[in-house]
Amino acid sequence: MLWPLGKGAVATRLYYALLSGFHASLPAAELRGILEALGYQYRFVEELDQLVLFKCSCGSVKRVAWRAGLVHESGRVLAVAEARLGDVLEALEYVDWCSVAGPGDRVRVELHRVRGYARSTVPDDAARQVARRLGSLLRPCGASAAAREPTKTVRVLVSEGVAVIGLRESVQPKKLLDQHRPQRRPFFHPGSLDPRLARLFVNLSRAAAPGPYLDPFCGTGGFALEAQTLGIQTLCGELAGRLVNGAWRNLCAYPMEALTTTVHWDATRLPLRDRSVQSIGTDPPYGRSVSLRGKPLEELLEGFLAEAARVMRPGAFLAYAAPHWAEERAVEYTERAGLRLVEKHYMRVHGSLTRVIVVARAPG
Repeated sequence: MLWPLGKGAVATRLYYALLSGFHASLPAAELRGILEALGYQYRFVEELDQLVLFKCSCGSVKRVAWRAGLVHESGRVLAVAEARLGDVLEALEYVDWCSVAGPGDRVRVELHRVRGYARSTVPDDAARQVARRLGSLLRPCGASAAAREPTKTVRVLVSEGVAVIGLRESVQPKKLLDQHRPQRRPFFHPGSLDPRLARLFVNLSRAAAPGPYLDPFCGTGGFALEAQTLGIQTLCGELAGRLVNGAWRNLCAYPMEALTTTVHWDATRLPLRDRSVQSIGTDPPYGRSVSLRGKPLEELLEGFLAEAARVMRPGAFLAYAAPHWAEERAVEYTERAGLRLVEKHYMRVHGSLTRVIVVARAPG
């Protein structure tokens, strides 16, 4: 056994997050952004393939995966073992199950092997065997192991030789995100990002209620839609009047639209007060599917970043994207504006375009 956590308070401090395999570094970066946006003190304990174990000052992580784009689920770690069925069954004995489930609870056991890890040592019927053993451990608590109509779900997550037994607390709102897809909105324009990526930018910027969150290049309103859905006051705008009107139509088609203000503006001359914005997440145009209105991309980025630095509150975060051919200038303009570069991520879009996602922070 790797980590017999024992009974009591130790297990309540350790949590897990199951990450998307979409990208190597962005899901973990989003998880950090979410935890910081929620105001939690945290520390990553172990980073495995698509699975992170972390300690957190929070009482639960019910709000974590719910607001995520690339975090599939989050929950409380009950025990950690070597990825062998015998060790998993033994680890169940170390859990105080009466603190997990009570009278009337029906607990379902689910097995998930990340990328097929440990298929030979944690076989397909492992969930059944865990449920059988768990049933006897739950009986003194007045609860039962049941596959149908569960009130709680225990997950056995396997990655890189480790099996994590956890109580699931939060899942990514996949149905909601599907409803936000660009093709399902009243107004469509090429170049709109998937809502999961829109949430990613919102979370990388550490957006938090009450806000305001700012998207200076809002396009059809996808980033603003995710921010308002999370209950955050949002400012968004565009230089093209047609896109401003389209974004407003889209935002009005979903709940919480009263939280968003849509404005016709030039992102290099924002009509906002100094230090008035809590966070910024945006995807500036690259001059392909969206027009730059006669401005060179470098000039657009330089003007936007100068304005972003002006309107950001001390310590606020900015997350934006730039094409790979403009990366050097983007970083230069970010630092020239007085912002501190926090991290960069590279996302291949197609053969001739790699998107560079830059996260920066205002001083203070």
